[in-house]
Amino acid sequence: MPAINFKVQGKGTAIVLIHGFCETLEMWNNIVPELAKDYRVYSIDLPGFGGSPLPKEQVSIELIAKSVADWAKEQGIDKAVYIGHSLGGYVALALAELYPDLINGIGLVHSNAYADPEEGKINRDKVVKFIERHGHEKWIETFAPSLFAKENVDHCQAAIKMVTEMGVNTQAETIIAYTLAMKDRQNRFEVWGNIEGHCLFIGGTEDSRISPEISEEHIYAREKVDGHILPGIGHMGMFEDENQFQVILEIYLGKIT
Repeated sequence: MPAINFKVQGKGTAIVLIHGFCETLEMWNNIVPELAKDYRVYSIDLPGFGGSPLPKEQVSIELIAKSVADWAKEQGIDKAVYIGHSLGGYVALALAELYPDLINGIGLVHSNAYADPEEGKINRDKVVKFIERHGHEKWIETFAPSLFAKENVDHCQAAIKMVTEMGVNTQAETIIAYTLAMKDRQNRFEVWGNIEGHCLFIGGTEDSRISPEISEEHIYAREKVDGHILPGIGHMGMFEDENQFQVILEIYLGKIT
């Protein structure tokens, strides 16, 4: 398995931040310093993104979860709270299923535990065909802004530029491999409901990927959960309302550490 590029800051209970699709560990740069005052915070590049090489094997969510588990063991991380954004949430849920002893808590951030619906699978195939024909740069130009609520686009221009650059700098091979892996991912809603530790769920009322109804289903599925559906927020709450996002994380982490 390829080595995982990561950054670590602070001391205390381990927190692992897992970025989303076409992102890198840099997306957490504004979040980490405050968290690192109380915790040992790891931010990682999933294999194929940022400074982590793409596996030679066919990419699956389970394979990526194994690579994260191997990395955690190499770092001597016995247990950690895993906070996953979007794709990162899929990886965190696979970790919870396959390596439950590593889990001190799970945070799903604009993510969900369901498999892709049929319409979603069709859309994934369309993405692959578009990238194969036109290249990923053109696709990223529309993908990145669509992650933000329309009313937040103006004040999030710097973040949109950052997310766009992350995507453009990602190899097309990686984007295609992960698109197909997400298309084939398993339903882990039962896994989500049965995680032993206290969990976190963050959704947004304007999230074009995860509807408020789906967010509610995830929050109601658990007894031990901090559940938030942020008004006026799309798929990128850590940028769209950074202060609120930071407060939510700190309150959650304070309950389990």
